[in-house]
Amino acid sequence: MAPEILGGASVFLKHGKQALVFMHGFTSTPLSVMPVAEELARAGFTLSLPLLPGSGTTPEDMARYGAPDWIQAALDAWDGLAREYTRPAVAGLSMGGALALRVAAQRPVSAVVALSPALYLDDWRAWFAPLFRYLPLWRKSIGNDIKSKKLQEKSYSRFALKSIYDLDLVMRAAREALPKITAPLLTMQAVEDHTISPRCLDVCYGRAGSASKEKHRLTNSYHVITMDHEYLFVAEKMKDFLNRHLTG
Repeated sequence: MAPEILGGASVFLKHGKQALVFMHGFTSTPLSVMPVAEELARAGFTLSLPLLPGSGTTPEDMARYGAPDWIQAALDAWDGLAREYTRPAVAGLSMGGALALRVAAQRPVSAVVALSPALYLDDWRAWFAPLFRYLPLWRKSIGNDIKSKKLQEKSYSRFALKSIYDLDLVMRAAREALPKITAPLLTMQAVEDHTISPRCLDVCYGRAGSASKEKHRLTNSYHVITMDHEYLFVAEKMKDFLNRHLTG
């Protein structure tokens, strides 16, 4: 089988003194959040969009990494931005949203944004995730869940079954982090999400320890809300939220 090379890189958009880390999801790249990131950059925010370990290369490379690597990369991205900017915010889509929640529980972020936060998979096979790490099998990608036909998410076409185990660990880490979060929280998810359970929005909002929090349910998008019909709505809600809570 010819190697599948996805292509991708970390992105840094330097604008104003208000800064945030914005993370992509499982099997994807920063391009999946770029439509919203560009709107935020135009509004004067500085953004760091890290390419997570094993992403943007090959599915085989992704199989070499797991939950500890992704969590540490998220923390490192925030730490790096915090050296130059005051208490950056943290945001993410899907698994990136779960990582953002984890960072918010461990770092003094100004605010946290969790978009389609991966907290549970709507698949009974997820119960067997701990066994998957021992199976040298591959699965077709779960990416590109977008209602709009204008854009397509750039993601791997397949991934190692072992990676579902690592995704499950990230989701568990995010769920455990929720009560420890004190920063203001904004979370959004589509009503029709074919990738993660629609209950993730309510779990994220309900269990977060934040005194200030808000949620929005989108009605004309699927999972990748940063690239779908309502991406401008997502960007506007993020801009308003960050202007109210972000320091800098």
